[in-house]
Amino acid sequence: MSAFKVRVALEEVDFLWDQREVFQFRELWNSNYTLLEISKRFKRKQIEVAALILDQVDKFKIHKRKMGLGEIGDKKVRNKKKKEMPLYVYIALEEVNYIWDEDDIELFKDLWIKQLGIEEIANRLRRHQIEIATLILDQFGLEYMLNCLIDTKKRVA
Repeated sequence: MSAFKVRVALEEVDFLWDQREVFQFRELWNSNYTLLEISKRFKRKQIEVAALILDQVDKFKIHKRKMGLGEIGDKKVRNKKKKEMPLYVYIALEEVNYIWDEDDIELFKDLWIKQLGIEEIANRLRRHQIEIATLILDQFGLEYMLNCLIDTKKRVA
């Protein structure tokens, strides 16, 4: 009998947002605030804001901007807010399956190194494209993901 080796992608990310913050986020996004500015405004980690961006793009609530994500930084944002349940709860990327078999993660890395696009990788792994995007964020981090997506012409579906 063999044991499955699984990993949970982005398990350290806080996906809970107050619904009012989500509306405010959309306004900031449409006003061309950078990822760094948005994370400072909400006192959230940039990876948490990036997860919300993925969620909102997937739901067609925000659109691509000419400036992209703008400035990102390695500055740590300290969250001094009390951890209370938001009055109006919104869960970013709620429908995403974060559980990955280690073999699938290795296959993903091989396909990524071969420079296949997210759409092709998703088809081969039989996963949704947003799940591939969250795995990229989990495995490589925010800056690496952005650099790879910016430097290649056809990596994003």
